[in-house]
Amino acid sequence: MKMLDPTTPTTIFIDFTETPHVYCVPQLDWRTTKARESIKKYMSKKYPGLYPETAIEETCLYTVTPDGEFVLDRHPKHPNIVFACGFSGTGFKIAPAIGEELCRLVLGQPPKYNLQHFKADRFTNNLSSSKL
Repeated sequence: MKMLDPTTPTTIFIDFTETPHVYCVPQLDWRTTKARESIKKYMSKKYPGLYPETAIEETCLYTVTPDGEFVLDRHPKHPNIVFACGFSGTGFKIAPAIGEELCRLVLGQPPKYNLQHFKADRFTNNLSSSKL
């Protein structure tokens, strides 16, 4: 949610995430009156000098794996397919390192870092039985 201070041309970005997280089919329209009032109350208390009216609302979806870590691996049946996914909202800050490791995977070079922790097979022993 973005809050606008009407005395300046600056937009202030507020990242508001409700807890606990519920993993399900995405609900794109979470912006209820209750949520708005909760945010407005919080902002007024935390930042009393800020005009607490919403200027822009945006929903951001991101992928989350069961263990909260990303997947960086090669497809078990199709070695020409390399994938990186499930960055749980953290991918941007580690993009340079991920990009370098993806390049190494694609080019068949050994990884610079130990990637065992990020392999897809950590979720199932039957990954190779995929019909893909």
